[in-house]
Amino acid sequence: MRRVLSALPVLAAVLVFSCGPRPEIVRFWDTHSIDYSNIDAAEEQFADFAELAAAAPERDARKAIDVLYNHLKADEVAYYIYSDWMESAFYNLLSPCHSPALYAKAVERIVADGVIPRGSSDPYIQKREWAGYNLQGKKATVPGVVFREKTLVLVLDKGCPTCREALTLLEEKWPDVRRVAVCCGYGPEPSVEGWEYVHQNSSNPVFDPRMTPIYFVVAADGTVEVSYTTVF
Repeated sequence: MRRVLSALPVLAAVLVFSCGPRPEIVRFWDTHSIDYSNIDAAEEQFADFAELAAAAPERDARKAIDVLYNHLKADEVAYYIYSDWMESAFYNLLSPCHSPALYAKAVERIVADGVIPRGSSDPYIQKREWAGYNLQGKKATVPGVVFREKTLVLVLDKGCPTCREALTLLEEKWPDVRRVAVCCGYGPEPSVEGWEYVHQNSSNPVFDPRMTPIYFVVAADGTVEVSYTTVF
């Protein structure tokens, strides 16, 4: 089973999990203890859980997350640790276990339990909102952009050199579609030809600039054909 650490811009290193089908997800935390005295072993055990959850029917995975949080409420430190691991497993686009639905379930419990107070839990809530946008089969959400033809949307951070490389790379890979770049953050304005440039409203953001560069593809009717995909 593979375990690697992946560094994201601005974020600390986060776990990337490899996923494979396994049974018994609902009873996982009835047969495994929550013990972070050995943080590496606890992290490895949670990675096993993430694999099972991502491969299981969503209903069963949601039940298993409830079971875990029922245990975590007895230990505030564990609650914070495992909630961060939930983000690494199910929110992080670099994780093979990425699942907006399971991340939303975890945040639902974080809000309902109140162990992490409002203010401290706001970043989880914001990321749940971001993760819910532009899912495959849903209508695209890109403020200021109207879709009348197939469109590739790249989200970039103006201060990120890799994001600027993505402009050229995606232009070569997607030469026959409309291309729109949503610019976040601060830095020089990009100027690669063949792109339309729009800017994210910093007071009402739709995209997480720390996950850039990412792209998605929208059909002419405004429906997302390919959801968030990492460029590199």
